Amino acid sequence: MGILNVTPNSFSDGGRFFDGDDGEQLPEAVATQPKAIQHLYELVDGGGTIIDIGGESTNPKAIEIDGETEWKRIGNVLDAATAIGNVSISVDTYHVEVARKALELGVNIINDVCCTWHFREMATVVKDFDAHLIVTHNARNDKNFLQTQDPIGKIISEFEKILDEAIRINFDVKRIIFDPGIGFGKTPQQNLEIFRTIGKICSKFSNPILCATSKKSFLAAAVNGDDWETLSIATMATTMEGFRQGCKIFRVHGVAENLAVLKFAQKLYE
Repeated sequence: MGILNVTPNSFSDGGRFFDGDDGEQLPEAVATQPKAIQHLYELVDGGGTIIDIGGESTNPKAIEIDGETEWKRIGNVLDAATAIGNVSISVDTYHVEVARKALELGVNIINDVCCTWHFREMATVVKDFDAHLIVTHNARNDKNFLQTQDPIGKIISEFEKILDEAIRINFDVKRIIFDPGIGFGKTPQQNLEIFRTIGKICSKFSNPILCATSKKSFLAAAVNGDDWETLSIATMATTMEGFRQGCKIFRVHGVAENLAVLKFAQKLYE
């Protein structure tokens, strides 16, 4: 899964693929986003089979934007993306109205980083379409999570509740993808523990588990470096280990190099 952030302020690649001003508003005149569309094709050429397109930074320090602004950033990019054959398109959004518009365009996956907060609302929209829903465990509204001694156990418990809710609202549980939410309301130590034991989630659920570690701050803390090259190498290490533990989808900034890692991991472990 190749990451395409159409934002001015994402923590890793903010502004690299954003044709607009340095604020939160995007002028209509540049809404075609040529940098983003060019990178879209680069991700596909690099071997990405899913492209995850987002218009709002999930950096905790970022200012929230509304759905209308988000759509101005990604709408034309989605037009180009959904015209590509043999590639699944994911939209990284927690705005229900943006998700619906994206699904109406033919998007295959909604990646909702707040889905544990409002699963029923988002799932009610997604179930009307032939699409999947990524449910991210987000602890930013759970003040008690930072004190837990068993972060992986709490995440598993939350995911079990999601599956129960899906059954109650007649949402096909096979269309759910789980993301443990590394970086979302966890300490660096908790993030390391979650990743170290991510195989417990993989073995607990038949749903695909998403490995979303690319260039995140817990890696910078672990390797004592936050430059692009260092974090790229650290990300490849997590791709190798995530595959070994059973993860099925890998959300990365660098598609080609992580795909090479996965090909080697398949030879080694399968």
